[in-house]
Amino acid sequence: MSTRIGLTAFAVVAAVVPVALVAGRGAQPAASAELCWRSLAPETGPQDAGFAIAESALAVAGSGDIWLSRRWSGPNLLRWTAGKWTAPPEPARAGVDELWVEAVAASRSGRVVIAAAANRDDGSTELHIARMVDGAWEWLGAPLVSSQEPFTHAQRASIAFVGERPVVAWSEERHAQLVGLFVSLWNGSSWTRLGSLTPGGDDSFLTPAVAVDAHQQIWLAWIDVGGAVRVARWDGSTWRDIGRETLEKIVVTQGPTALREVSLAADAKDHVWVLRRAAKEPRGAALALARWDGSGWTAVPSPGGPAGKESTAWSASMILWNDAPVVAWSQSDATDNHHLYASEWAAGDRWTARLSDVHLVEGISNVTDVKLAAGDGRTFFVSWDEPGKDQRSIRLVQAYACAAGEKPTSPPQSIVERDTWPTTVDEAARRIVGELDDESKELVRSTKKDRLIQYHDGWGMRIRNSLGLWRGNEKLLESCGGGKRVHPDSCSTVIIEAVWTLLQASKPEA
Repeated sequence: MSTRIGLTAFAVVAAVVPVALVAGRGAQPAASAELCWRSLAPETGPQDAGFAIAESALAVAGSGDIWLSRRWSGPNLLRWTAGKWTAPPEPARAGVDELWVEAVAASRSGRVVIAAAANRDDGSTELHIARMVDGAWEWLGAPLVSSQEPFTHAQRASIAFVGERPVVAWSEERHAQLVGLFVSLWNGSSWTRLGSLTPGGDDSFLTPAVAVDAHQQIWLAWIDVGGAVRVARWDGSTWRDIGRETLEKIVVTQGPTALREVSLAADAKDHVWVLRRAAKEPRGAALALARWDGSGWTAVPSPGGPAGKESTAWSASMILWNDAPVVAWSQSDATDNHHLYASEWAAGDRWTARLSDVHLVEGISNVTDVKLAAGDGRTFFVSWDEPGKDQRSIRLVQAYACAAGEKPTSPPQSIVERDTWPTTVDEAARRIVGELDDESKELVRSTKKDRLIQYHDGWGMRIRNSLGLWRGNEKLLESCGGGKRVHPDSCSTVIIEAVWTLLQASKPEA
């Protein structure tokens, strides 16, 4: 059977248009109308990565200069400037065969720095750090890796800045065993290693996040081998643990390898904020946010999604915007989709919902790999993955303070999947025919009717999933049974036969 039929998802991507905001639920008040929104999703061509994780990075070098890196599918590094997307010069270094961008960041002055990974002939991976100078990449010193021993892999880079000097954190594994966590600071001519942390255990990587506070002190957060979040501060000679016992009580975790994302940020008031997804039970996770006030950690009420039903927080990110946290995350819903949410910290330990229940793609598609970046004090950006029929997955929106006299616009409108389901066999069949390419149409048309059963497991499964036959599309189940509800398996068979009948009637003339 043609894979074209098997891959048909019957999904339509909605444009990002000004519409009414879906108000936050639970403890979140409705968002005010003081922000304007626009879509900046790049035209990247087909992006079909299957089940791969994008592992993106988002940075802003000014309100109109945005950098986006992706680990797969299409250009690895994109730049929005002068009102359009361009591909910056491809990172290339003498003696290195292939480089892929792991992280991108921008200093306060707008200097862009990347961490690009490259494989050596001995099976190791190094991190090459470069900064953009006059439209070209300037490589900073030797590659970052703790050892020249074969099969040592430097990975999961995080970048911050001490003034204009980049500081890079990364973790390493060797032969699928964790080696440790490392941080290096650029001193103007070479890299200075800032100690190392060597937690034990059999995990193959950690997920570091590095930040610099108002006093130019370097902070590091990571998820240790037991699954707990850890925070340390460099005192000039060693890493000092910052309130581990208190932090473990605030951010409760379950399992040694689960939920590895962590965000770290330092504000101008000597507060340090740490966010991660934390699980109190083996299934499900919620957001956990803590704030360091100089003497201890305080649990901060976290933003939440829909109230009154079980759900799981997935990908999450935090930044400081106007010196206050903004959190964006994806969260599952009753239809097994993951939707996008974003909230801004407000006075009185409250959150203002900025995005709620955002899901732009019709059908089953998950919001993942959520990232945030702050521009100037007037704007911030949210990027995420949400694969759709347009063979694109990168979604990016800008939120900004409306200019004087500018009419506020609202965030993208979500598609409520149940509202898109066909309710009759004829409607379902006509929709599917409209989605099939000519090769797939001819394949179905040429199949004998008594042989259509061969499509039950592949194509039929996608029909059952995409049209809600397992998830409450009762009207279509009744239509398949002529007014009497039938089993989803039987209903998909009826729909396939209806598609076949339509294609017979539209057979091209010889």
